[in-house]
Amino acid sequence: MLRIDDAGAVRTLTLDRPDRLNTLTPALTKALHAALVDCASDPGVRCVILTGAGRGFCAGFDLAGGGDGPPDPLAERWSQDPIWLDPDQVASRMMEDAQIPTLLHRMSKPTIAMMRGPAAGSGMVMAAACDLRIASETASFKMAFASAGRCGDPGGSYLVTKLVGPAKARELYLLDEKQTAAQALAMGLVTRVVPDDRLEAETMAIAQRFAEGAPIAYAGIKRNLNAAETGTMDETMAIEGPANARASLSHDGKEAGRAFLEKRKPVFRGY
Repeated sequence: MLRIDDAGAVRTLTLDRPDRLNTLTPALTKALHAALVDCASDPGVRCVILTGAGRGFCAGFDLAGGGDGPPDPLAERWSQDPIWLDPDQVASRMMEDAQIPTLLHRMSKPTIAMMRGPAAGSGMVMAAACDLRIASETASFKMAFASAGRCGDPGGSYLVTKLVGPAKARELYLLDEKQTAAQALAMGLVTRVVPDDRLEAETMAIAQRFAEGAPIAYAGIKRNLNAAETGTMDETMAIEGPANARASLSHDGKEAGRAFLEKRKPVFRGY
């Protein structure tokens, strides 16, 4: 279902349905949402890694309705005949599930998608919501919505457009063609591509940098960048100024200055 592992201040959330390419079920999305809420509020967690077990990252939502946990009436009705579902009811469920990419995008801690093998549909949206996407050379990417007669999870078109630009986002959604890791890197869809056998080590090295860094700085950076996505320059500056002042006057801000003068590694406490 969902594995949760801590390595110091780095928490790894692993979608654990390798036989189904880690496709999402109602029970899995509920567990993932709860885990992300806990990550966002736990001061001991300084970086979150989202990944999938086995040979894939996440191939979207399991439309067959399989998986662990109690039966889900909506999924059961969907598998029988989706035409009889109430669109408002389905939209409400989708907005609940959209809290997952929202948390990945907005929580104050850096989030990393560690990706090998297929990423499609909801998996693509979750990856796009993370701050960084570290991909194995085996990774492949497909929006997979148009092919399934759908137009996309809430938040996906916003997140993907911000990553690759409107023209490329239209290409990805409308043509719905599979992209290799190299193609994804070229268009800015992923941050880095690494050899498959180095994926965990390379991702953890980046996560450890975040774990040892200043949480108040990362929180301010994410808040500033999120504001910049929709605000004007003046609006963003109005947020950046106070945020940087608070960071500069914090323990961590002062500790960075002392460590520089004393030629030692700073010890950040998160306040």
